[in-house]
Parts: sequence; structure tokens; C-alpha cells
Amino acid sequence: MTVELEEGWAPYAVAGDASGDIWFTVLNPPGLARVGPGMRHEPTGDGRPMLLSVTGDTVWYTRSDDRLVRRDPGGASTEIALPEGSAPYGIAARGDDVWFTAPGTNRIGRLADGDLSWFDIPVPESRPAMLTLDHDGTPWAALNGAGCLARVRDGGVEIVELPEGSAPVGISPGVWYADIAGGAVGRAGFDGAVQHFPLPDRASRPHAVATAADGSCWATLWGTHQLAHITRDGEITLHDLPGKEPHGLWVTGKEVWVAMESGLLATVAI
Repeated sequence: MTVELEEGWAPYAVAGDASGDIWFTVLNPPGLARVGPGMRHEPTGDGRPMLLSVTGDTVWYTRSDDRLVRRDPGGASTEIALPEGSAPYGIAARGDDVWFTAPGTNRIGRLADGDLSWFDIPVPESRPAMLTLDHDGTPWAALNGAGCLARVRDGGVEIVELPEGSAPVGISPGVWYADIAGGAVGRAGFDGAVQHFPLPDRASRPHAVATAADGSCWATLWGTHQLAHITRDGEITLHDLPGKEPHGLWVTGKEVWVAMESGLLATVAI
């Protein structure tokens, strides 16, 4: 199934709320939208909305002009200003506990009870990309520029090494990650062990990953306009997608939603 959008819309990230509604960010024109009758585009201010995280029916997203934004269920939005040059990107929220990456300052940030705290990444120019909270609440980030993963534990940032040449972007609970440079999807454990699953086309450029209820993983393949399913044992199944440039994705109990930057949302039945 596909959801046609207004001409010129470029969706980027997608996620569902507790009511079952699907939300997505739009790079052009900058805004936030929800799938449903009378789909409405909500402009998001001066910056472009990047990634989003939904907790309950509250939507959080990062914005390119150094802002975090909270959209309440009633429709009101609150902006949280970050230090200039933060360039927030990845975000993961549980309740009022919000974690995010700040690639512009090489840090991971946290907003809890209205207070901001920062965690320096001990690798220069690491370019932290997407961020996830694992099942126990541990924050993990993909360090695209450093070719490794980071996790925040005991007040500090620990580095988990990946195979040489890696450049992770997406990351999800489990801990699954998308290696856009290596054309692979992998999984890291708390003991530091890493499993690496090369994709059939090493130029497929996997971008985002999402963990399914059975512990398997779905990944968008930006370079080949496909969706990949990877089991815990590394078995890979590919699905062709309509449109081009698949980025964000969201897994429900019945289907996978994919944001295609070429101008539509696509779903694949599970």
C-alpha cells in the first residue's frame, strides 16, 4: 500500500503513537504530519524537522535550527533551545526522559524533568547519527564518523568497536545498526560482541533500522530503493519499494511503514 502525499512533500522519519496513528516529518516544506482523513501539514518553524520519537501520544522531534520540539496531544508545541551549533539529529523519548544526538558539538544530550545534561563522546568528529533506548533504557548512538557505536552508562560514554570501514547511521533496540558505508546490518551485545550481516548488494546503503517484536530487524536500503528483513540468525529477505530514497521506518504488529523522500509513504505487510 502507498499513501500519496501533496506534490513536493519529502517525508523523512516516521513513527506511530499509542493511539495507532502514524506521524512523519517532512523536509520540504518543513513540517510535521499525521496519516489520516484530511491529512494536515503543520509547519515547524524556521528549521527543518529531522528525526522524531513518539511517547504515548506526545511527539518529540529534532529541528535543524538547534531545537528540540515537543508536540502535545492537544496540538500545542514547545521548543527547547540548545547551544548554537548543536545540530540535533537522533532522538529517543520515554515519558519525559528524552535523549538526542548533537553531531555539531560531538555530544549526546539528555532532557529530563526540564533539565539538560551533556555527555562528551571520547572520539573527535564522531558525527553521532541516530539514537535509541534499549529495552533496559540504555541509550545507544551510531557514530557515523567514527565507525563505531556509543552507549551511555554509569555517567560516561563507552565505545563499541565495529568492523573496519563501518559508518553506522541507523540504530534500534536489540541493538541493531545500519552500516551505510559497508552495505551491512549488524547487531551489538552488551558484552561488546558484534554480529555483521553483509547485504546482497554492498552498495545498497542501508540507512535506518527498526526492531520487530520477534527480535528481527527491518532496514531501509537508500541506494537500491528496497526494504530488507534480517532475522536474528542473519537470513535476509528483500522487498522492492515504490518511489526512491527510503529513509525512516516504523514497525507495527502487521506492517512496516517506510518514508520515501521521493514523495510518499509505503507499507509492507509482515
